[in-house]
Amino acid sequence: MNRKMFVSLHLIAMSTVLLNLLTGLRISSLDTPVLMYFDAILISGAVHSMHLISGYVFSVLVLYFIYYQFNNSQLSRNLLNKSQLKKIPHKQGYRALSYHKWVNRLGYIAGLLSVITGLFISFDLMVNTLQPLHFTSALLFLLYLVMHSWIYILQHGKGVLVRLLPSSYTHIAWLKLASIALIACLLYLFNIPVKHSLLVSAIPMDVLIEIDGHANEPQWLTTPSIAINTIGGANFVDGNTQVTIKALSNAQETFFLFTWKDPTQSIEHLPLLKTAQGWKVEEDGFYRFDEQSHYEDKFAVMLSNSCNSGADGTAHLGKTPIKGKPSNWHGKGYHASLDNTVRDLWHWKAVRTNDMYLADDNFIGAPASVQHGQRRYSAGYQADGKESGAYVMNWQWYKANVITPKRLPINYSLANKKVLPWFSSAPYKAELDTLAVGSYLPSVLYRSNRFEGDRADVRARGHWRNGVWTLELVRKKNTLSKHDISLKTGVCMWVSAFDRSQIAHTRHHKAIQLQYSL
Repeated sequence: MNRKMFVSLHLIAMSTVLLNLLTGLRISSLDTPVLMYFDAILISGAVHSMHLISGYVFSVLVLYFIYYQFNNSQLSRNLLNKSQLKKIPHKQGYRALSYHKWVNRLGYIAGLLSVITGLFISFDLMVNTLQPLHFTSALLFLLYLVMHSWIYILQHGKGVLVRLLPSSYTHIAWLKLASIALIACLLYLFNIPVKHSLLVSAIPMDVLIEIDGHANEPQWLTTPSIAINTIGGANFVDGNTQVTIKALSNAQETFFLFTWKDPTQSIEHLPLLKTAQGWKVEEDGFYRFDEQSHYEDKFAVMLSNSCNSGADGTAHLGKTPIKGKPSNWHGKGYHASLDNTVRDLWHWKAVRTNDMYLADDNFIGAPASVQHGQRRYSAGYQADGKESGAYVMNWQWYKANVITPKRLPINYSLANKKVLPWFSSAPYKAELDTLAVGSYLPSVLYRSNRFEGDRADVRARGHWRNGVWTLELVRKKNTLSKHDISLKTGVCMWVSAFDRSQIAHTRHHKAIQLQYSL
């Protein structure tokens, strides 16, 4: 390989490795808090597609390197130039050659490990096992970059930058570089159509499926299922849980059955604790909207007419990932549709919506306008419209150390409930507050027993037993709402489980595409 070609490939490899690290570590920061310390240097925004594309370019470079070395059988050719060895004493040259040999071997291991694990993960294969190895390969690459580069900087100083840039290209060099780019693009395009497929089995209109969270109808027993390994959630064992999915449909409605392992049933939501100083919210992260202790279990389903990576391009990671919009408190990012296309989002909540027999029907749209005095900005994550019904928080204004409840239970036996009904309570007055220090109040205040309107389109009920949640949902195929996605063949779905966490949910890479048998 001539020097110009080597320098060109080296420059591309260096660029893709840096891009992979800055995007991959950003993705890993979702469930590796220590990486938040490097927020300023990690890339923000829709990083998933960038990570995939740069990963495929690097994979092609690795394959080309293996092909070249196999054909030339001279692994040490690019470790240290022979002309360099002549300029330094023999022993020193030998030591330098030996050093580069071992450092490059570290690079080979890190490169192969990252390519192999990355390709498997991009197709949602063996994710639970390979995700930690993929992260380890990134750390090995960081170590390799330091060990590989510092000695050249010591030898050449600023001149090393000139040596890294190619001077000119031959036609053959241009052809090789174009071939590498073409193969990488083909790999990326080949990856896009690869999806999980969920068969939606047909049932007659007269078959009754009761939405009770038990799923004991015979139709559920006979319909096929798929299993999706989801990763990166707080409080789950190793952050992972497998979600099993089934679907049924009649002429008007589609029924979904989701089951996932969760060792603990979490059915408290930011309880209010009375202290000697007054009432306070029991929390461990809620002040930055990332509660992971005193929260309810939840489950989310996103639907879209397209099936791209990064939750169909709606995941924008980082503290300020959307230009012109406020920073988020937790530094993890926002969901928003920058292409102005609506994605449907169903959000089941074990405390706030389960007793309503509903999932909160939301959507992901364009980033919302910033409201004056708004403490939490949610970007594109918004609720469908409603005619009536809601739950609100049972405090007048949130403060980390002390709050004033909105209402007190008329019957103090309700104080230990998870939800406080509006009409079973009275406005808070200090003289009526005779609860003892150490008492609790619900933080969730029901104004009515369910939503009405668009926000109530998804009926749902979950049931926890022996470490497993069983959740049934049903929705009309077409609600005629501008915030909903019609359910039909080709629609793609993503699922996420929450274990007593506010935003730290599990995730998976490939979309789940619905295939109706009707």
